[in-house]
Amino acid sequence: MKTLYTRITLIYILIFIISLVAGVVTVNFFMDEKYSKEQDKMLLEQGESFIQIYKMVPDRQLLKREYSQLLESLYLRIQLYDEAGNVQVFGSEEGKQEKISDDLVRSVQEGKMYKSEKNIFGYMTMGLPFNMEGERYAVFVYIDDKGLTTDFYRILNIGLFVAIFLGALLILVVSRYIVQPLTKMTNATKKLAKGQFDVQLHSKRKDEIGTLARSIDSMAKDLSRLEEMRRNFISDVSHEIQTPLTSIRGFSKALKRDGLSEIDRIEFSEVIEQESERLSRLCNNLLSLASLESDQHPFHSVSYALDEQIRGLILKMEPQWLEKALELEIKLPKATIEADRDLLYQVWMNLLQNSIKYNHQGGTIRIWLRRKGERVQVGIEDTGSGIADEDQRHIFERFYRADTSRTEKASNGIGLSIVQRIVAMHQGEVHVYSEVGKGSCFVVSLPLKQKR
Repeated sequence: MKTLYTRITLIYILIFIISLVAGVVTVNFFMDEKYSKEQDKMLLEQGESFIQIYKMVPDRQLLKREYSQLLESLYLRIQLYDEAGNVQVFGSEEGKQEKISDDLVRSVQEGKMYKSEKNIFGYMTMGLPFNMEGERYAVFVYIDDKGLTTDFYRILNIGLFVAIFLGALLILVVSRYIVQPLTKMTNATKKLAKGQFDVQLHSKRKDEIGTLARSIDSMAKDLSRLEEMRRNFISDVSHEIQTPLTSIRGFSKALKRDGLSEIDRIEFSEVIEQESERLSRLCNNLLSLASLESDQHPFHSVSYALDEQIRGLILKMEPQWLEKALELEIKLPKATIEADRDLLYQVWMNLLQNSIKYNHQGGTIRIWLRRKGERVQVGIEDTGSGIADEDQRHIFERFYRADTSRTEKASNGIGLSIVQRIVAMHQGEVHVYSEVGKGSCFVVSLPLKQKR
């Protein structure tokens, strides 16, 4: 199995080779187009120059020695043919001479110029005629491709070696730079899968990998917090279940005692009934939350008077708010809404119960309703102890409990999760505005008509 590091390295090397070959081909194409005419001109000028010098210098040995050095420095070679078929080579003596047929030599000697097709390296041969002292000659000028290509390939090989070496080195470094954080993230996700949530990558990169690393850090924090809430929830639910069970068990045993008065029997029975209802409410909340989060909870949308529903709930809970001598300020103008009546009833009941539970003795509860375009807003305010800013960010998370020091009032952290889920099912929003020591305000915004 090839690792990502190996794959990236091989891909980079392949891309590098393809780019290098494409670059060489492209450069060769444009160089060929650019210098083709210049090569014709250069060969013609060198041929004509040689003819003039050959006519002017009678010392053939001196001419051959000096002019050959010049041609060798220019990577050129000249082959001179007389009428007898003798050939003299000017330029480098190494390597093979250009094979020129007798017919071609005679054709040039008869006064016809010659220009060959380009060879594999893009070089050509040019033939020029001239007469001297009544004898016809043919001069063939061509590039000494052996000497030129030897130097060219030596430079090319050095350049390719340096390019490949540096390219491979950079590819290895870049691949390591890319893969290393991915390896760290892989190890981090393995730890998360094992339940080790104390994982932080602390990436400072600004690219997509850095964004992914920070997302993993955020996910680890969320999982850690969720795990802590889960443990607290298990502890809290265990306590919530154990407390009424202990009361039920204790008072059940008390009912079996002989000589128990009728008043005590009735009181003990009422305690057992109350604790049983408490257990029932807890189980119902747990089942309700599980059903709502499964996305399979039934949704029955009907048109009804929202203000009347809230008024009815306020009257039903009158004993609770009268017990704490709370003052209610109610502003509920008529409003008709399309929604699941039973689900929204749970929303108002949870919010109103909380406003009573966390309010001070003799405090105030304000309940208001207002329309804003195609939406309706319902607000429930209290003058209780308020909610800290840190708790406000998490208060709608399931199992989360704000102000756990108030254990006699703290809930099991399910009610507001149910509220948020039901509101979301209605394409609505719920927000909390609170200040410690001054109270809290929960505002629910809902569309007047459902789009499902």
